[in-house]
Amino acid sequence: MSFAAIGTFMATYGAAIGATAAVAGAGVATYSAYEQGQSAKSAADANANAQRKTAISQENVGAQQAADAQLKAKRTAAAGVAAAGAGGIDPNTGTPLTLSGQTSEFGELDSLRIINNASRTAWGYQSQAGIDEFQGNQARPAGNTNAGATLLGGTSSAAFGAANSGAWGSGGGGTINGEFH
Repeated sequence: MSFAAIGTFMATYGAAIGATAAVAGAGVATYSAYEQGQSAKSAADANANAQRKTAISQENVGAQQAADAQLKAKRTAAAGVAAAGAGGIDPNTGTPLTLSGQTSEFGELDSLRIINNASRTAWGYQSQAGIDEFQGNQARPAGNTNAGATLLGGTSSAAFGAANSGAWGSGGGGTINGEFH
């Protein structure tokens, strides 16, 4: 076998090996793109779940703080009634009655503010959970699209390279003076 024959043999099979390696590389990149989409979806779902749990926790904390505010107001009002009674003043008339009523009203107002603030905070977490879920729902098909594009691009590059190298026979493309044939 002459050196020219060996060179032709090596060029032909070398191109085939190169094309095979390119297709294998495209397969690995395709799988990676697919898995990236799946991972992004899983991460977004986990984030959304955490946001929802935090929202529930905020509402529970707000409810407890509101109950504490009402209890504090009742204690304050009761202490005022007791102080008025101990001082010989009728707590059911005049200023002691007014102060007791106002203390109860302010306690209720504080309780409602606490609940409102907790509800707003929880709403923010719920909204973020919805955004995270949407992003996850978009990530999965984007990963699939990227995987398809990677596979198509990699295999077409391998095929083009093999055709230009003459691996598929002597009529297989290439360039002469910069023009494709």
